[in-house]
Amino acid sequence: MRGLAILTGLAASTPTHLRLLTLNCLWRGRAAARLAAVARWLERSDLDVVCLQEVIVRRRIGLLRALAPSFPHVVHRPFGIAVLGGLVTLSRWPVAAQRYAVFRRLGRWSNLGWTDRVIRKGYLVSELDVGGRRLVVVNTHLAANYAGSWTRSNGYAALQAAELGQLAEAVADIAPPLVVAGDLNVPAGTWLFDDFVGRTGLRDSFDGTAAPTWRPAEPGSGAIDHVLVRGCAVVSAELCFQEPVELAGGRREPVSDHLGVRTALRID
Repeated sequence: MRGLAILTGLAASTPTHLRLLTLNCLWRGRAAARLAAVARWLERSDLDVVCLQEVIVRRRIGLLRALAPSFPHVVHRPFGIAVLGGLVTLSRWPVAAQRYAVFRRLGRWSNLGWTDRVIRKGYLVSELDVGGRRLVVVNTHLAANYAGSWTRSNGYAALQAAELGQLAEAVADIAPPLVVAGDLNVPAGTWLFDDFVGRTGLRDSFDGTAAPTWRPAEPGSGAIDHVLVRGCAVVSAELCFQEPVELAGGRREPVSDHLGVRTALRID
């Protein structure tokens, strides 16, 4: 991908294992207290890479650095008092290069999608040096489908199709291994999801079997938060943050209206 460095060192002959999490942090409500609880949890974890969405306020970057110092690489793009797209990628591995791209088509000012325009939603690309191996991680947050309909005639679905099309173009020439993670707002099994993975050669870490990743989920709902991979093996995948966590002051509440998706990968 243009603008990304290419790592040239010889990779080790043995496989490298990597643990990655994606989580939509929910920007409203007691966002700072909940993010602090997440950061403390991350610091105790064995994760290598974390893709966060809806980290809207720029000063929350300092909170993450203070409470999860073992993740020295905090990839984001400042946007005034905000974080561009609300996207933050934390890594315990060195970051060789990074870039951000705004979706060419965003939600309308006249409906609930106006917030996408305010924060300039898009995708954050990080090239990591994982023990001498190059790994590209794309963190993204697509437009929400407020109608809950993914038919081809639905306007929100059409917007999501445009964003997925741009994302597919962006990752087409990235050599594997590649991870695309985040809140895609598109369930596995829909034509949007199937078309995207078909075009990109990405594999769903759950193979389409994940339970709903948002709450409260309606009956029959599917996962909308995903970890998709190309050129690396999925060792395991699980949902996390299903139970409330303790915030400062002893109060317990869910960390978000989304669950986290945690995936263990093997890079050969």
